[in-house]
Amino acid sequence: MKPSFRRLLVVLFLIGTMPGIALAARNGNICDQAAEMAARESGVPVDVLKAITRVEAGRSTGAGFSGWPWTVNQGGAGSFFDTKAAAMDHVSRAIESGETNIDIGCFQINIRWHGRAFPSLEAMFDPDENARYAASFLQRLRDETGEWEAAIGAYHSRRDAAAQGYLAKVVQVMDDLPAPGQAPLTVPRSGSYPLFGGGGGTLGSLVAGDARAATAPLLR
Repeated sequence: MKPSFRRLLVVLFLIGTMPGIALAARNGNICDQAAEMAARESGVPVDVLKAITRVEAGRSTGAGFSGWPWTVNQGGAGSFFDTKAAAMDHVSRAIESGETNIDIGCFQINIRWHGRAFPSLEAMFDPDENARYAASFLQRLRDETGEWEAAIGAYHSRRDAAAQGYLAKVVQVMDDLPAPGQAPLTVPRSGSYPLFGGGGGTLGSLVAGDARAATAPLLR
């Protein structure tokens, strides 16, 4: 193959992939922007929110390693979707089949335990609303426990071992967060963060705070 023709093929390939790269970069920034907004409104430390979205829904994209807004964890099986519409379609079909143990969005809010806090599935997927709820839940946990460390652990689980393991992951990711003006990481330095495989029961993300919490109605 002639060098000039090879270069042409490379150029054509790059042109063809540019829209996908741009989409990934744009979506890759959404969860951080939502975290910044929620931190300003709630007073929850922004680094805590940015770390949690990476632990819950982290993905390497053209924007570096960050939370992915169209992430779904259904009964421990995690999936990244390219668009909100695709993610919503998947979750809607799961709900119609009777499944509600589903974590969604930047902060992996669980439908079964927290769905009734949102007016619709679309609102629950909205990155800003997803982040606002995560921040308000963290703030309530902090008020209850008296410290951010315990609140972060309880965000994931009320079991001590699971909570401590989760806290360690979040602290690790906080150490990896790029400083202002620093290029974002393309891959995490400290292993794989997303907690896919850990959903369900009292170990799932954002489980009910106590046994008195009511099961959410199905979102339609």
